[in-house]
Amino acid sequence: MDKNVYLYVCPNLADWEPSLAIAMISNLNTDIPKKRGYNIITFGLTKEPVTTSGGITILPDKDVDSVDLSEAAMVILPGSSQYEHDDPARLVPLIQDCILNNIPVAAICGATLFLANHGFLDTVRHTSCGPEWLKQHAPGYQGRHLYLQAPSVSDGGIITANPLGFVDFAYNIMQTLDAFPPEFLELWYASVKNGYLDVDQF
Repeated sequence: MDKNVYLYVCPNLADWEPSLAIAMISNLNTDIPKKRGYNIITFGLTKEPVTTSGGITILPDKDVDSVDLSEAAMVILPGSSQYEHDDPARLVPLIQDCILNNIPVAAICGATLFLANHGFLDTVRHTSCGPEWLKQHAPGYQGRHLYLQAPSVSDGGIITANPLGFVDFAYNIMQTLDAFPPEFLELWYASVKNGYLDVDQF
């Protein structure tokens, strides 16, 4: 049975940040053969519809209290302007349970602020929008010495990414989930980075 990847959805979600990873790992995408496919399940703080920054309305499959980690392979937290003025603290127990049960957590852009704000980045290498930005918006952040200026960083079961690092974010997610053979993943990464797909190579 395919495991679940839970995608957090919230107001002003940055549409483009998780989309590449989700499209590649989804078990509904059968155009590209993969080692493992995953059920994509959306969840919000509630089951009320949310509108993304691009104006797309999403109706969450679940609320945060209904997320079942027993069949979870990963939790993905996309970016949103929401994190800077409305911290989703109700997510904290879920992320703590993920870490305790070795379930990877992937966060990009503003979602890294949430992780920093609650101490999840104090002991792992990570990236974000800048260490000073993290410190400014998350006064308790103690991970400055582990900050890397990189598109995306994977360490200790936590994947983080800069808002423009969504390709590397997708790569780290696919690699962590072992969704594709390594040789395919490297060829895919190079093709996306170069902006040219040569299907004769596949």
